[in-house]
Amino acid sequence: MRTEPKDRKQAMLMYHVEHLSKAEICQRLSRSRPWLDRWLKRYIPGDVEHSLQGQKAGPKAYPGCWSSEIRQQVIGMRQERSKEKKWRYAFMGAEAIHLELKALGYKEVPPVRTIHTWLVQAGQVEHAAKQTEERESKPIPLPIADAVNRAQQLDLKGPVYLEGSSTKYYLGVLRDRYSHRCAIRVLHNKDAETIVDFLVAAWHCLGLGDYLQMDNALEFRGSNRYPRSFGKLVRVALDLGIEPVFNPPHEPWRNGSVEWFNSFIAERLLKIQFKDVDAFCSETKVCQDSCNQIHRLPALDGLTPNEIAVKAILRLPPADYQNDRTASLPQNHGFVSFVRLVRKSGRITLGANDRFMVDPALAHSYVLARVDLARKLVTISFADKVIRTYDFSANTVVV
Repeated sequence: MRTEPKDRKQAMLMYHVEHLSKAEICQRLSRSRPWLDRWLKRYIPGDVEHSLQGQKAGPKAYPGCWSSEIRQQVIGMRQERSKEKKWRYAFMGAEAIHLELKALGYKEVPPVRTIHTWLVQAGQVEHAAKQTEERESKPIPLPIADAVNRAQQLDLKGPVYLEGSSTKYYLGVLRDRYSHRCAIRVLHNKDAETIVDFLVAAWHCLGLGDYLQMDNALEFRGSNRYPRSFGKLVRVALDLGIEPVFNPPHEPWRNGSVEWFNSFIAERLLKIQFKDVDAFCSETKVCQDSCNQIHRLPALDGLTPNEIAVKAILRLPPADYQNDRTASLPQNHGFVSFVRLVRKSGRITLGANDRFMVDPALAHSYVLARVDLARKLVTISFADKVIRTYDFSANTVVV
């Protein structure tokens, strides 16, 4: 009868004595290549039994290495976050508690796994839910968020209704992909004018981004009737030196940072019953400030969004900036980018019926169409290589 220990010894015999290939060994034993590589690496000829023994998984520290005081401290922190109003928008999991202890310079900082075990044993949380598989996606040419305000994401959430009212409200959400710093505001409608007012105010606080990533909603992009004449939001962004980037249509997960944040807002903020819009606006401000001040994130080495942003040099709009001035500005400077999926026909569509031929060989791949408004050209790239250039005015091939 085959067993795990016997298979390990048999694999070493086949490889070191019989000199079979790794592929043939894996086939004969019905084992994976990583399995074989792992035991070949552990194998010590002079210590066969010990080197081929299984190694116990789990934390190296034994259960009694942490004091009862730190265990009670952890459980107390969890209880406080569950009940106290000031922690309404805080992260509550084991990782958040671990990062908070670390930031406070606590003398004992148990690992996340240990903290989670204590919380489960205390009945504070359930066992970790089974993680769903991540959506597999092809490479997509979106801006890389490698610094504060390198790439910001914009989205609207709503409509939202207040208690006993049929009036529609929306939440404007702007979030930096690197620092996770956010701006949230209650909007009375989703007109472009209203969204632009929110953005300009948000940029005065967060700073201007190099790229503004968003979906293809008409209030963001402009009119379908005139797809090459961009709307006010794009004009304001261009006027402030920001490059708008439109995600592939019908793929909201491309705005992953802000989409996740929208789910967080729905779970924490929008479950509160507000009697009037003033209370809604006031609590939204509390939510925004809390997320920026108290969210300690592993991606930021345990720092908060505000702590990361304070170290950066922010580019701000002029103090007296008036976005109305863009109405009469000609579209003659800056870039607007579209990330698009190439159809089976080899074409892409930027907006409405604004189509460009790319290459049927690239069907089902993503390309970047970058419009140069100064030169009136649209350059289409795949894998950072320019494959086609069009006259944006006449839709004729240039190169």
